[in-house]
Amino acid sequence: MMIESAHAAPLLIFDLDGTLYRTESSFIRTMRRVYEDHGVAHPGDEAILAMVGETFDTLLDWLVPQGFRIGRSELQDEIGRVELEAIRRHGELYDGVPETLRELARRGCALTLCTNGDRRYVDAVMTRGGIGDLFARLSTLEPGGRTKSERVGDLMRENPDRLPIMVGDRYHDVAAARANGCTMVGASYGYAREGELTAADACIGSFGELPDIVFRLAGVRRAPRRRA
Repeated sequence: MMIESAHAAPLLIFDLDGTLYRTESSFIRTMRRVYEDHGVAHPGDEAILAMVGETFDTLLDWLVPQGFRIGRSELQDEIGRVELEAIRRHGELYDGVPETLRELARRGCALTLCTNGDRRYVDAVMTRGGIGDLFARLSTLEPGGRTKSERVGDLMRENPDRLPIMVGDRYHDVAAARANGCTMVGASYGYAREGELTAADACIGSFGELPDIVFRLAGVRRAPRRRA
């Protein structure tokens, strides 16, 4: 297969949880353990997964009133420590993520990440999945940092000659794309609630569908395979 020229290929801005990373592979284990260790009634896995993609502050706002008797910072540190270990042992990317990312990179796309996770979390997922070397830029949320919408704008300004396409599964991703005039591809296999992706320009039911959608949206046709 021929490779599209780099100037024609888009800038891809990926969310992490629910888009590249199957977050339940680690986070359900983490939160079951945290609830058990503190003797707090577990609200159910579905309620836990509804918090995927939120900032850590939003997660803590939801957790603290449930009866945890330690401070916010201690609870944050404990969840972070348990989750990093769970990622190293059990973390899973969605099917086809490494292969599809490599195909997109071969075809000239600039691969970037914009997530509400912090750098330690992102590095753990990237290491576990073996995909860190494929990304030109990792934009993470650090204490006092910029919003996802602001950081998507930063990535777009760093790549002014490429069509930006956001790929994500939650309303934060749609909002960040719309705030920046960015094309949006919704990952409907992720953690979106009903209606969250209705404003997306296109949706994918599996990660392997992404290349065809990306180049259709970008107006770049797949070059024909060369005959042997």
